[in-house]
Amino acid sequence: MRRNFFLLLPVLLLLAMVAIPQPSQAQDRRCFEATGYCIEGAIRQYWERNGGLTVFGYPITELATETVEGWTGPVQWFERDRLEDHGTQGVMAGRLGVRVLELQGTNWWDFPRADESQSRADGCAYYSETGHSLCEPFKSYWERNGGLERFGYPISEPHERTIDGWTGTVQYFERRRMEHHTDLAGTDYEVLLGLLGRDVIEAGGRCQPVIEELQSAYERTEFAGEMGCSGAVYRDLTAAIQNLENGLMIWVQYSENEGDQKIYAIWSYGQYKSATDTWKAGDRETPDFEAPPDKFLPRRGSGASGKTTPKSAKGLGMRLSATNAPKPPRSRCSSRAGSSGSRAAI
Repeated sequence: MRRNFFLLLPVLLLLAMVAIPQPSQAQDRRCFEATGYCIEGAIRQYWERNGGLTVFGYPITELATETVEGWTGPVQWFERDRLEDHGTQGVMAGRLGVRVLELQGTNWWDFPRADESQSRADGCAYYSETGHSLCEPFKSYWERNGGLERFGYPISEPHERTIDGWTGTVQYFERRRMEHHTDLAGTDYEVLLGLLGRDVIEAGGRCQPVIEELQSAYERTEFAGEMGCSGAVYRDLTAAIQNLENGLMIWVQYSENEGDQKIYAIWSYGQYKSATDTWKAGDRETPDFEAPPDKFLPRRGSGASGKTTPKSAKGLGMRLSATNAPKPPRSRCSSRAGSSGSRAAI
């Protein structure tokens, strides 16, 4: 009997291990009814370990791959911040203080600088890197809550500003904006962090990857700087797409001036060519040849650009359907950086 017991023991242990619930990806997720978004993995750990809701606010996007200042990787936006998962380097906060000022058309280098000797005499810190001081009550908050790593250097002096109906003293940092709420003096909420994640997204400053079909060619196109996130205040561009058998044709209007309308032919394998749109009212709507069965000719400037002809065996081919109406291409930034509209046909 004793021998049978020892033979049975490994079987019982194996069954017990199988019965133990294993952690799942769903158990790693933490979702918020307030916004309908979830956090998980390294970003959830960083969020919970470094102040949670008070410091970062609720998530306001899904985790997604985005391009930020030349780096591409997993990014998630929160009401007060943007968190970037840099893998072995850890999770980092976005430079949203700088970004929101850029989107407002403000160059922070133009802010008045602090006097170093006077700042130190007043018990403030002074940072020669940006020429600004850090005084109470922001100084204590900065030191208690992550300092340089979390907030970056100050890029302004404290000054009065009106934000969403509230008027008070604020100071901008590379990554954040601190607000001094005197009505909450003596509480843990006397210094609050601005809703910069929300503000940057609403101002059109969120960078996103281009649609999959364009990723291989996008960075090489002449309009990438206009349609992408460049660090300048964006202007609207009108654009339209025709999907063809072997790629895309994109029409972009840079201005109303003659010659400022261009057509980009982008093959599915990434090569692209560009041409000035020469089509004008009264010209043929389609090229002067027949389309193959079940295919349709490109229209207006796309048809006149010479990229699709019967002799062009390696060309982009025909339009995929009669109802293949052009649509604005999705850019790496929000709708302000994308098209403000599209023509009925190109």
